[in-house]
Amino acid sequence: MVKHRPVSVAIVGAGSRGLGVFERLVAHCLAQPATLTVHLIDPQPLGAGFHLSGQPDHLLLNTVCAQLSAFADDRMVDGPVPVSGPSLHAWCRDRDLRLADDGYTVRAGEGREIQPNDFLPRRLLSEYLTWAAAEITAAAPEHLTLREHRTTAVDIRPGASGTETVVLADGTRIDADAVFVTVGHHSLYVPAEPAPDPRLVTRPYPLPEALDGIGPGERVAVLGMGLTAMDVIATLTLGRGGTHTTSAHGMRYLPSGREPLIVLTNRSGMPSRSRPRLHPGRMRFVPLALTTERLAALRARRADRRIDFTAEVLPLIEAEMELAYYRVLLGREMGDATDAGLEMARRCAQAGHETLRDELHARFGGTPVPGLLSANLADRQWTGYAAYRDWFTAEVAADLAEARDGLGVSPLKEALEVLRDHRDVLRAVIDPPGVDDASLAAFFGEFASTVNRQVIGPQLDRSAELLSLIDAGIVRLGPGPQPKIVAPAGQGPWRLESTCLAEPLRMEVDHVVQAHVAEPSADRAPGTLLGTLVAAGRVRTLAHRGTTVHGLDVTREGQGIDRTGTPQPRLFFLGPHTEGSSYYNHYVPSPGAPSRALLDAERALGTALPELMTRKR
Repeated sequence: MVKHRPVSVAIVGAGSRGLGVFERLVAHCLAQPATLTVHLIDPQPLGAGFHLSGQPDHLLLNTVCAQLSAFADDRMVDGPVPVSGPSLHAWCRDRDLRLADDGYTVRAGEGREIQPNDFLPRRLLSEYLTWAAAEITAAAPEHLTLREHRTTAVDIRPGASGTETVVLADGTRIDADAVFVTVGHHSLYVPAEPAPDPRLVTRPYPLPEALDGIGPGERVAVLGMGLTAMDVIATLTLGRGGTHTTSAHGMRYLPSGREPLIVLTNRSGMPSRSRPRLHPGRMRFVPLALTTERLAALRARRADRRIDFTAEVLPLIEAEMELAYYRVLLGREMGDATDAGLEMARRCAQAGHETLRDELHARFGGTPVPGLLSANLADRQWTGYAAYRDWFTAEVAADLAEARDGLGVSPLKEALEVLRDHRDVLRAVIDPPGVDDASLAAFFGEFASTVNRQVIGPQLDRSAELLSLIDAGIVRLGPGPQPKIVAPAGQGPWRLESTCLAEPLRMEVDHVVQAHVAEPSADRAPGTLLGTLVAAGRVRTLAHRGTTVHGLDVTREGQGIDRTGTPQPRLFFLGPHTEGSSYYNHYVPSPGAPSRALLDAERALGTALPELMTRKR
């Protein structure tokens, strides 16, 4: 047996990302025994993180339950997988948890069976992650010692003999051979600083408490149409006793009388697209145009190996989306989607994706893909409010129909799903050496927000409910794209004024909710651990590149890069605050496919403690 010197690791942050690092440590120590002490630092127990257990059932996850797991399998990671466990879906089924007719309430033994493509209440993910953390902890070998510190870390300083010293809020100091900062959305549920007007809600979490000041019948503007806005609307309607009923005539909202009047608006004026139905057995095909090999060829042309995203990558994304659109049409013609995918792959290998796309265009005609990633209503002049409202509701209804058809059936939804299916290729675009500075701003500005609107939107039931609420008069659309928000000088109402309507329109509201949550960048968060580390120069943000992207600057291995540009050998950052150094770093792993979160954890652990990571499958 190979003997290793005793080592210690500190994990700062006990949410799903910290759980992933711990799970990988347990797995490797089971595969190859080594003495290890793990210090876990968080006021909350391991696992749940900001997924709070007490949330009402109408606050839903935006990932289907079969795609969430705290346990690694051999397709998710490169290392050993000695600890197995159920996905969220299987865990619910094991407990006979069932879904009520309202589509969101979950109780044991009451309702229909939970299906793999159901969107479940967030509280269940909290319970599941807490349970999974206990299972993983129980599986740890005797030579792995877990020490939990139910407090916060306030600083991390260079220690003696190449170690790091973590300073805790209670004054404790922990010396560790490596520190992994996995604080995640650490400020999301911390009450926001007082707004200049008590009628302005700058951070609508935690729910429902953040909205308690909005009374029945009062007018409230909800700024944003993404997932946060849907949470706000659900809280002000379902959370106040309203119900949606479905009949042969469609969905209808029955008010409780405790709802406010909601004015829904956003800058783009466009709705978010619904998440499509996921049919069992749907295949995710390998990319034909947007490939890592093509990205490598693009990098080889440049001395600094940084890609021009708009000129070089965006055309490949649109080509891949068109090929996905045509694959559905070809599958219909051939009678089998898999055969269609194999045929397209063969023809692409022979003639290239450009020729294949031209052939399919000639065969099936054009697609709606061009312009999907650059749609902009700012230059469109609407004749009046009614014209804009009718256009908006028609767009939601049309997209809802596509979402109900689902992946593999709707060519449009299959095309859009490229932005999710091939997220790892998009990550490879941003991973060091990344893109040029102008591209970094473009990617995390317009492109990332467009992706969120197109494929990271609300559950399809939420879109149906939105139309129902508009019909009931509970929700009214704002005055078109890019409304001007005018704060009151005194106690008067807030005003929303149109900027894109030929017939100007002004609306007045009593409250404003900013429903587009963004956590402050580390250099703008004094008093937090990340803010302290940036101020001390131990890690820098990407602001040094002169862009509007302010995520932490880290190496591909997760090592923080200090103010001099030097990677810190034993200080690692994993998760949402590295957005910009990579892409889309905030999610719970999915079973049966490579998990970037767990692979990143292994990469970081292998860099910090290679002696613990010698066994590979």
